[in-house]
Amino acid sequence: MDISMSTSLVHTILEHAEDHPWVLQEIGLLGLRLDDRREHRLHVWDPESTSGDPPVHDHPFAFPSTVIAGQMTNTRYEEDPLGVEYHRLRYTPPNEADRRSDTVRLTGTATTIAAGGQYHQEAHELHDSRQVPGTVTVIRMTFTPATPELTVCHREPAAWVSGRSRPAPRTDVKRITAAALDLF
Repeated sequence: MDISMSTSLVHTILEHAEDHPWVLQEIGLLGLRLDDRREHRLHVWDPESTSGDPPVHDHPFAFPSTVIAGQMTNTRYEEDPLGVEYHRLRYTPPNEADRRSDTVRLTGTATTIAAGGQYHQEAHELHDSRQVPGTVTVIRMTFTPATPELTVCHREPAAWVSGRSRPAPRTDVKRITAAALDLF
């Protein structure tokens, strides 16, 4: 991805954010689909709108993510008998209500990515990410049909938070994109 072209396009979208159909996810993520094939998505991060640590999770798709503005730390986790204990929930989309729970021990390796940087995440890899408020990323999703169930892990037992998105209220779009524009 040409970062200069992406930066210019993203800046233009953010300047006119209220003209677009944004969605919001409870993990502090404002998202916008950039194409009809549902392959490219723009993310603007608002970690201050969530409580507690971000969940360790996997995805039904693999993706490269390019940081357009701001900075984030992506931590990948692997099972390790000497690792920290997490409470793990597994479910098969779209049936979030039918979840299995157990515990797992994990260790993580963190990588910090600044504007212009990129990382790649496989669908099955557990990770979490922490962002500077207003951080902007663009991902390119590659759906993998071999992902039968998804996983979410927390250090302490936590109330279930759906990964599903909902239409973003106009006030949230204005507030979150204003923080992003401040990073350009």
